[in-house]
Amino acid sequence: MAVIVNGTELTDDDIERELPANADTPDAHQAALTAAVLRRVLLDEAARLKLAPAASDEQLIEALLDHQLAGTAAPTHEECERHYLADQERWRVNERARVSHILFQVTERVDLAALKKRAQQTLDELVSAGTDVELRFVDAARTLSNCPSGMDGGALGEIGRGDTVAEFERAVFAAPAGTLCPALVETEFGFHIVRVHEKSPGKVLPFEQVELRIRDAMSLALRDLAEQRYVTEAVARADIKGWKDGNAL
Repeated sequence: MAVIVNGTELTDDDIERELPANADTPDAHQAALTAAVLRRVLLDEAARLKLAPAASDEQLIEALLDHQLAGTAAPTHEECERHYLADQERWRVNERARVSHILFQVTERVDLAALKKRAQQTLDELVSAGTDVELRFVDAARTLSNCPSGMDGGALGEIGRGDTVAEFERAVFAAPAGTLCPALVETEFGFHIVRVHEKSPGKVLPFEQVELRIRDAMSLALRDLAEQRYVTEAVARADIKGWKDGNAL
């Protein structure tokens, strides 16, 4: 069934034009069709409002959205401050930790279940080591770790936020100083036994230093919401045949 938007029938070229931007979606053709419908709806909106012609459809649609969303409210000082207070940890900087690890590396031919079992047994032994845990950890790192740091007893030195993969980072900064992470840490590299020696908490940046960044992020989020609402309303106003809620009929 043909898809007709405000009297204009979409062509195969209209849909193919949208395919590259939607190639990674589960149903690329359906996503491209939806994009073509939205493009036509917004171009018709621009014509209805008699906006000046632009060099490309994209520029005309951008001008339309700027015109229609110009009145989007900016977040107030109080709203920005509430946002800051709700998640102050987000603004912590210079947090550091001195860590060591034992890596049981995942390779193409390794028996994953056996590798994990061996790593878990080693962790259990270290947890049971009591006051000898430091020496036992160093010995285990030297004999078992697949990381070059094993030669130094697993020592990685100091790391900060963003210095390592997310799973490792989360485990390190969640663990108290002077402890083993209570569970194996699984990353793309394999299974890690992690010991956190020391931690430096850094500091939380004051609101005054981050207010503009918060305001920009909140403004962008408000703009996105307003854009979604406007496009939804424009689609509802349009006369569309052969398409509904993202699907061809």
